[in-house]
Amino acid sequence: MRRSLSLLALGALTALAVGSAAALSVDGGTIQAGSDAELECDPDGVQVTTWVLEADTGEVHSVRVGGIDAACFGSELIVRVRDGVGTIIGGGDVDPIDNALETVALPTLPDPAAIEQIDVFIEGPSAP
Repeated sequence: MRRSLSLLALGALTALAVGSAAALSVDGGTIQAGSDAELECDPDGVQVTTWVLEADTGEVHSVRVGGIDAACFGSELIVRVRDGVGTIIGGGDVDPIDNALETVALPTLPDPAAIEQIDVFIEGPSAP
């Protein structure tokens, strides 16, 4: 079963973290990070901690997801980046999760101005 964390960006990527029963607002700069506390293998949740940008082109190379509990180790971490109409414009995965902070490469190098949502899934034997 998948548990998901969605971060919805408004305008210049002001984000809102959405869980099954709770919401967390994150306000501020151009690219935001947030957290969700609804994952079964990680009761205190995970956070999108950092976006890695190429300085010359401004493209997004990867996203870092942190605060991953050891109970999630061995599962797969999946990230999907979407534009304003919900089309996937980037994505990647780490399989298996073996650190509390994982970097997920985004090979399509999405333009940060196009990012409106990020979906983070933990799937596998440690994430029922």
